[in-house]
Amino acid sequence: MGKFLSRLGPGMMLAAVAVGVSHLVFSTQAGANYGFSLVWLVFVVVALKYPAFLFSVQYASATGKSLVTGYANIGKPALMWLVAGFFVDTFIATGAVALVTAGLFISVFNLPYSGPQVAVALMVVSGLILLNGQYSRAESIVKVLVLSFSVLALVATLLSLPLIGDGGRAIFAELTPSRSLAVFIIAIAGWMPMPTNGAILISKWVCEKRAASGDSFDTKQAVADFRIGYGLAAVLAICFMIMGTAVLFDAGYEAPANPGAFATELLSIFTTVIGSWSYPIIALASLAVMWSTQIALMDAMPRLTDRLLSTLTGRADDAPPRYTKFLVVQVVGVSIILLFLMKGFTAFLYFATSMGFIAAPAIAYYNYIAMTSDEVPDALKPGRGITIWNWISVFVMTLFALGFLYTSIT
Repeated sequence: MGKFLSRLGPGMMLAAVAVGVSHLVFSTQAGANYGFSLVWLVFVVVALKYPAFLFSVQYASATGKSLVTGYANIGKPALMWLVAGFFVDTFIATGAVALVTAGLFISVFNLPYSGPQVAVALMVVSGLILLNGQYSRAESIVKVLVLSFSVLALVATLLSLPLIGDGGRAIFAELTPSRSLAVFIIAIAGWMPMPTNGAILISKWVCEKRAASGDSFDTKQAVADFRIGYGLAAVLAICFMIMGTAVLFDAGYEAPANPGAFATELLSIFTTVIGSWSYPIIALASLAVMWSTQIALMDAMPRLTDRLLSTLTGRADDAPPRYTKFLVVQVVGVSIILLFLMKGFTAFLYFATSMGFIAAPAIAYYNYIAMTSDEVPDALKPGRGITIWNWISVFVMTLFALGFLYTSIT
């Protein structure tokens, strides 16, 4: 098992980070509220984001550099779009993940505190873990728990199939165009299977994998590894939608108003289809999935932000790292948002996930520009098919971004 885990590459890291708010919250609610009527949306959004992630993997593998360097070579306008994306991930996305993680802790341990209070405590504890260098030691354990959670999700999905439509319940909802439906679709699109800003993260992971593995991790392997992880994230999204439909749809479901209540309902889905005996396993695996996502964001974003701002300001490459300073800024910033600026659990999650589409079209565009630059060998540059695919994705994601802005101001 140890050798197997050590071979897990950036694609599996991507899957581990992806299976968070988008899956546990929005895929489940999509099934609970609309049955199978929104299954098509998962496939569409996963397909739209695919070129942006593929280009990031290919660029990093071909050049040995992350997309931060690629954007710097394009120019400052590209870097400014990256700054916008990093702001979302550093504060808003991390806050949303912390809030859902807090809900699980509240539910599992019956904590007498609010979601924001527990989320802030988790931010502080996670920050201390990272400062003490303990995350690397815990990483192998987290991988085991994430894989265990994935297996349990697949098993639970298979066991939930007989519950679909039982008692004459419907399996499809009648979709009536409305603002609430538009807001929900945009929220799913923002973080399914993860925000497009994640392309920057996987480009960094590919560089680290190459540095550790040398020539044995070439472009072909990097792309294959990415497709496995990206595909797993998509499959698990469908699994949670199936479970939401099987257990909650057309059964008087109402979206919980706080993190603890939502987490309790989420865990009840598993115990309904697997059995109450599975609760400790499911609870532990769920906590691991969400907390590992939070820690991964808190570990990656301060490092990448330091690199990005150093590039923007012309700071010397050999200057002392400012990871600790940016980590403290992240913890303080997220704490302020959760304690003083958050209006409600559901509203904040919708806002956080929808914000994922603001920078998405620009990131998809600039990833393509990086892949077609002189840094990339001609043999590895995008062909006509994937180029057309990418331009369609940029256009559609622009419409999603405009839709978010429109629903936000009307």
